[in-house]
Amino acid sequence: MYKLKSILRRSLLALTAAIVATAGFLPAALTHADALNPLTDRSLTLSSSSPGWDYTDGSGNATYAPPNSGANGKETGNTFAFNVSTDSSASGTNEPIKAFTLQYCTEAAGTCTAPGNDATTGTSPSIVRSPDSDAAHQTDLNVASTSPSEVTPAAFTSLFNTSLGTATGIPAADNSQGNYVVLTKDIGAGAWTQSTGWSMTVSNNEDSQTVGEGGTGKNNFITLTNSTGGLALKSGGAVKIIFFATDTNYVTNPGAGAFFVKINDYNSATTLDDTTLTDGGVTVANVVNQSIEIQTKVLETMDFSVGTVDPDSLSSTGGATSQLHAANGTDSHGQCDSILPQLTSAGAATNDNVLQMGDTAAENALSTAHTYSTHSYWRLSSNSSAGATVYYSGETLSNTEGDQIAAIGTTAEQPHVGTPQFGLSLDNGSGPTYAVDYNTEENPVTGDFENGADAGSGVTQGVDPTTTTDTSADLDYHAPSLYPMAPETASSVPSSPTDYSGGTNDIVNSEYGTVGSTFAFDANSNVAPVPLASDAGKVVDCVTAKVRYIANIAATTPAGIYTTKINYIAAPQY
Repeated sequence: MYKLKSILRRSLLALTAAIVATAGFLPAALTHADALNPLTDRSLTLSSSSPGWDYTDGSGNATYAPPNSGANGKETGNTFAFNVSTDSSASGTNEPIKAFTLQYCTEAAGTCTAPGNDATTGTSPSIVRSPDSDAAHQTDLNVASTSPSEVTPAAFTSLFNTSLGTATGIPAADNSQGNYVVLTKDIGAGAWTQSTGWSMTVSNNEDSQTVGEGGTGKNNFITLTNSTGGLALKSGGAVKIIFFATDTNYVTNPGAGAFFVKINDYNSATTLDDTTLTDGGVTVANVVNQSIEIQTKVLETMDFSVGTVDPDSLSSTGGATSQLHAANGTDSHGQCDSILPQLTSAGAATNDNVLQMGDTAAENALSTAHTYSTHSYWRLSSNSSAGATVYYSGETLSNTEGDQIAAIGTTAEQPHVGTPQFGLSLDNGSGPTYAVDYNTEENPVTGDFENGADAGSGVTQGVDPTTTTDTSADLDYHAPSLYPMAPETASSVPSSPTDYSGGTNDIVNSEYGTVGSTFAFDANSNVAPVPLASDAGKVVDCVTAKVRYIANIAATTPAGIYTTKINYIAAPQY
């Protein structure tokens, strides 16, 4: 059961005691008056934002979608980060934190039902819940943990960057190195350290609901306890709890929609109730798939969409006969419309985010003589006052035989014709706004080298004039840009502002000009998502990013159909 300490109840009791005793002292009941202080700077980062029924790679198999990878929504890892409010050190309460509970729910407050969209029949108290169905796109959230074990000290030393508190890899899939870890960085500390001695259990906790009454019956409750030292942190001390996905220990995402995780910490490893609650119960939020907004007055909201067409570039002229209506059935633009998936030849949006890259006259095949490119978009809004970070995760282009086009790597490079390469780069302009660059690449002799879903050969797209007309009354509307987020400066995430302006900077054979843009792709991003853009101090208001992808091949690159699936993961910080 999710509970908050009743400070009002304790205060009234204390006041009554003071009146009866007519003594001028503070009763002991007020020593924990800070129990309702919330955990701050909270965030939940998923290894994959795919729903639980989607766990294959771009070829429809699991070759490049292992546990904890971006394409695998069935076997995901979760990272919780937050700062404590109560001073549990010797100078504070002197009562170390010895337990955490994490409860996955469909709502951010009130009673808790585990997230999921499995089909049901009947009425309460005789509801029958169907099993997960990949074909029907139905999955219930479930914490699978048959052999939970703490990350070993040796694995922590080899797999973590203690300066950043981030993993540089994942533990072995056979669970030999453990599958969860608790990290801390107290006020004044110079690095993150591992807190050891934690035990993990999982269970179903849906406020006493049974499956017959509407519950899922799946594991939605994680308990971590430490019967030894626990955590003695000053107010503001930082904590990270990381659950890695292995073959036998993982979190299965729900099949659709938003979900919330309620976090509590306690000063006892055995009694977990109001009497031992240290900080007040708080919530973090996340969402599977694309585009969701939680419109609750004081609770967390998030809207994240990923696709191939920006509706701001489509015309609404003509109403029901317009480009915009054909794409998504609306007759006018909103102040922050979701990015759309692929369009059909008739201009309607499909359910697929599929891009073609290559020579359109040769069945979209790559060439040893030219660099080809394509692009996609993502758009994020959140009321997270501490900003947000967006990560990318995926495998390089691969065929079903196991052949791969080499990822450029973590050092940004220009495209090199005739050398096998796969890379990406943010195609937003320079700061401070980082406006979206809608230009497309065209060889002045042989034609278009970019297969964009939202533009034909030689077409320069931009925000359609009808967008600003339709949103003139919306004072919050702004031209699509990355601000207040900014591109990460790490070499593995290059940004290419102003390099796609046409002319000599086109991506073409060197005889037509010099390529001015740089690209990279971290081959390890499939198991350790790489930050792409972030903001650490503002509400993320309709941030739009354009991501460009390029590929080159050599004459010896094995023939075949090459695919990949790039997953974008948003992590708001509340």
